[in-house]
Amino acid sequence: MSKPSRKEIHDKICELLKPYNPKNHPIKENSGIMTDLEVDSVAVFDLVMGLEDFYDVSIPMELISDIRTVGELSIAVKELTE
Repeated sequence: MSKPSRKEIHDKICELLKPYNPKNHPIKENSGIMTDLEVDSVAVFDLVMGLEDFYDVSIPMELISDIRTVGELSIAVKELTE
């Protein structure tokens, strides 16, 4: 697999968040995953596992706990795929 762009990663995050976003909140780079999008911690772990499986990376737990926004998550995944 070629290295994904930030846009591709953002699009994948949006796709994986869709089932957890029943109110259809707009998903932007600065959207707070748990605050703005109202995603609970179990869904965050599902999201992370989906990203890990899709991009064949391992996102460290300490990194996950520091991530607040969709943009921060896409940056973290981008760095792990390089």
